[in-house]
Amino acid sequence: MVRRFKTVKALIFRGDEYLFVESKDFEGGRYEVPGGRKDDGESDKEALIREVKEEVGLVVEIVGFLNKWHLDLPVADLILDGKTYLCKYVSGDVSLGDEQNSFCWVSRKKLRDIDVPKWLKNAIEYLK
Repeated sequence: MVRRFKTVKALIFRGDEYLFVESKDFEGGRYEVPGGRKDDGESDKEALIREVKEEVGLVVEIVGFLNKWHLDLPVADLILDGKTYLCKYVSGDVSLGDEQNSFCWVSRKKLRDIDVPKWLKNAIEYLK
């Protein structure tokens, strides 16, 4: 049976740099951004703030909406309906959870060079 979830992702910036994580068992590119599945009754903002804190230990502020995306993962019997938000770093030091192998901060000039999935490339295109 195919499971379907709503997810939110955070493209976090600090100055002129953006945070990317290398996740375990991730398909579509080497890097992605923090975020995850929304719990029942949770708003996008609540889920995003919680997921970022759980995954990378940071406090962020949502600046704006970037894009919507849909990901069908038949091998995992999973469908994800996602939204990506631009978020400003507020406080904390990056501390990775069990789901990530590593992280990096990438300068705005190098954003188009990073190996990320198509939905995230699309979100990056919306940056002003």
